Amino acid sequence: MAKNNFQGSNVNIENLFYSHTFPYIKENDAVLNLGCGLNFNFEKALLKKKKVHITCIDIIASINKPKFIDEYIVQSVENKFKFKKKFDVITFFELIEHIDKTDVLLKNCFDNLKKGGYFICSVPNLASIYCRIELLFGLQPHILEVSNEQGNFGSGIFGRLNNPSKDSIHHIRGLTYRAMRELLIYHHFKIEKVIGASVTPIKIFSYFPALSPGNIYICKKLHNN
Repeated sequence: MAKNNFQGSNVNIENLFYSHTFPYIKENDAVLNLGCGLNFNFEKALLKKKKVHITCIDIIASINKPKFIDEYIVQSVENKFKFKKKFDVITFFELIEHIDKTDVLLKNCFDNLKKGGYFICSVPNLASIYCRIELLFGLQPHILEVSNEQGNFGSGIFGRLNNPSKDSIHHIRGLTYRAMRELLIYHHFKIEKVIGASVTPIKIFSYFPALSPGNIYICKKLHNN
């Protein structure tokens, strides 16, 4: 599993992704965040709003646990795991596109979530208006790479604008709005809301998630499988 560098390094996504989780998290909730990244930006943003108990999972073994985190676990989300306790809320941001075993990831989320608890995730949209334009011109969609060494082969000017450093961000999965919805339903989550989001201040995407660059899925666990 690749490191979730996006969440770990980009502090500009708080208002785009993180803030949508806050209404579903109560004071003193037990929260599990998967693929927390290097800087714990979600955790910092959340703790400014609510007093909660946060457990983090990532594969980065060299991190010293910050004092504001209850527990940090070095663990691949592509391997099955189960906590003794269940969590009120489980989150991940820009993670699923980095991994192969997406079903294991979602089963881990379901199994470790309380009945009635919320599962919230953000996912890039392979069928966004930008990707559709790229395909129309015969270009590689910039969110789906073909190389682990250079990140914008085949993506033309869009790739150069989006990723001028040419770094690989290890997106190995491409998920459309429809595919992600069906995947979540398959894994027994009830989708309560889907919010279209973009790293630009274009508000119209919130009304058209099928065309949005990214989506936040607000899901609930209604029963134990």
